Amino acid sequence: MVDELSIGLVDLGQEVTVISPYYYRNRKGKTEYLANDPAGIVFVDNISVQVEHQRVNLAVHEGVVRGVKVVFLHNSEVFPAPYADLGAGRVVFQLAVFNQACLEYCCRRNLQPSMFVTNDWFTGLAAGYRSNGNFGQHFKDTKFLHICHNLQETYEGRIHPQQHEGDLNRIHGLPREWFSDQGTMLNPSKCALMKSDQWATVSKSYRDELLQDSSLAYLLKQKSNPFAFPNGIPINDRIKRLDAVAPDHLSAKKKIQMKYFNFPDLDDSITLFAFVGRITAQKGVHLILDMAEGIIEKYQHKIQFLVGGPANMSEPYANQCAQKMWHLKNKHPRSFWAAPDEFFTDGALVNRGTDFGLMPSAFEPGGIVQHEFFVGATPVVAFKTGGLKDSVIEYNWDTEQGSGFSFDVFNHQEFSAACDRAITIFRNKAKYLKLRENAFRATMSGEVVCKAWLAEFCRLTEKNSIDQRAVDKCLNSITTPWSPDQYQPVSIIQEIFGQEKRYQLFSDIDHGANDHMDMDNEDVYGGSGAAGDDRAFLDDSKLLKLDDDGKRTGSSSQGAYEHSELATIMSAFDKVGNKQKKPQMFMLHNRGPKYQKVQICGSMDDWKVRHDMQFDPITNQWFLNMHLQIGQAYMYKYVINDQHWVVNDEEPSQKDQSGNLNNYCVT
Repeated sequence: MVDELSIGLVDLGQEVTVISPYYYRNRKGKTEYLANDPAGIVFVDNISVQVEHQRVNLAVHEGVVRGVKVVFLHNSEVFPAPYADLGAGRVVFQLAVFNQACLEYCCRRNLQPSMFVTNDWFTGLAAGYRSNGNFGQHFKDTKFLHICHNLQETYEGRIHPQQHEGDLNRIHGLPREWFSDQGTMLNPSKCALMKSDQWATVSKSYRDELLQDSSLAYLLKQKSNPFAFPNGIPINDRIKRLDAVAPDHLSAKKKIQMKYFNFPDLDDSITLFAFVGRITAQKGVHLILDMAEGIIEKYQHKIQFLVGGPANMSEPYANQCAQKMWHLKNKHPRSFWAAPDEFFTDGALVNRGTDFGLMPSAFEPGGIVQHEFFVGATPVVAFKTGGLKDSVIEYNWDTEQGSGFSFDVFNHQEFSAACDRAITIFRNKAKYLKLRENAFRATMSGEVVCKAWLAEFCRLTEKNSIDQRAVDKCLNSITTPWSPDQYQPVSIIQEIFGQEKRYQLFSDIDHGANDHMDMDNEDVYGGSGAAGDDRAFLDDSKLLKLDDDGKRTGSSSQGAYEHSELATIMSAFDKVGNKQKKPQMFMLHNRGPKYQKVQICGSMDDWKVRHDMQFDPITNQWFLNMHLQIGQAYMYKYVINDQHWVVNDEEPSQKDQSGNLNNYCVT
């Protein structure tokens, strides 16, 4: 999620910095794995933080990936490897170092971000250190938002110290009540939710589940309007990856069957199901293993299952699943494949080549795997939970709507029934092709996701959300170079009739008869035409040309036009006692919920008239354009909802003779 979101925000014109640990060894056991990274990540300098009377130094490595500034903090003792099996004390020490180091980096680089987004429980202490005053006033104007990915009790980062370790609050140095209500257990997610300005999650259904069922619901409910939006993927980039491995579904399926099931060629009469992911209880892999053999035999080996992903043999659940995988693979080599002792590297091929993706997750807050299948036009069979409930919609035979199949009771019998329905559709090729089309359309675009998150960030920081690409496109369309120095005031005539010089017909304005105006038809209609004949009515003598200053030019020499029609038009707008007026724009930002009404009242009407203002939902501002005498100073105030008289802090203000503070302007 972080990769796609950060790159997408940069594409929308935002400045984004992502800070991560630089582990001594990565997941594959490699050291110095950033040295050859194409992003050109290099060592820059060192920073240090204080944790439990110890000064910890970290090396700072920086680079740029598609416009995103990436920062990696390195200390081999603090960050030995991802998901390292550390004791409670070392985990708390690790959290304290990383969270403080992220804030310290911003201070050292003089970064004062408008938004500081913390992702999952590992970053849960950052808002706490801000609130505790560890970094002074540096982040006083920064909004902290915490993204909750999984608040199940076993996934929210709870740390249980051993009895001999005692109270570990001495390590992180923050108030104990920010982590748990009793005992020595530490919950960094609680700290994040208490001290962040807002929280968010990755699907609307999961947000509702958290507010209803989470053990931290009482904290979650304290923040109004928490944000929720599904994960997405960069569709165009992902399609390029799919095209690189296979041009279409059947070509990809052929490669899978030949590589993993030793087929000599494609057999599209077989329904191919595939799972890609970690072998964990949360992913519900045991449901696949419990029902696979039954379905294989039921459909006389016209079914294939591929399970791609590694198992951690030190975990009882994963070890048990791995043993069953090897058993099924050995017993049904042309119908079942798995290699739990290997990393699976053909994700893109499976996304396009399998007939159905499998996601029997016991819980899935958002889910990204279903969209990786969808972009390959592959429907999904999933348990009805969290974000899967929002995106995997049961296919309807009659309406031909839906992106896959779902089951709402978590057992292998219901899962098997959902797969039966999938097989039925697969064997009706017309229906199945429609289902694949629906699946592709169900893909959540990363661009849509990024715009939604940017809108939320702007809402929290009281700013306007814009698409910088649209602005750049508009600016690039301007072929003539322009700068603010070239600005010229717009006259009232230009405001009424447009910027370009143009001819204005005044013949349809009835000014009455003039003494020297001959009313003979022959004179009026330009010669020989009969009354009502318009062939000569619009002769050049009846046209006036208005220049940029609003002055009249043209060929008319008739006395009727010596009385200035232009003056007639201008008098209503621009002249009062021979003094010209000028447009003056008044604007007031709408802070918080939308006001019912905003008016402006001031010395321009001796404080006797309230002028209603209009609301612009795009800029979230109230506005009014008034024509005021040039050179005159005016005092005014805004009236909100007929009762609150306010001064706009964004406009000049001064006190009147009675000591009242008002806004003022000089036209």
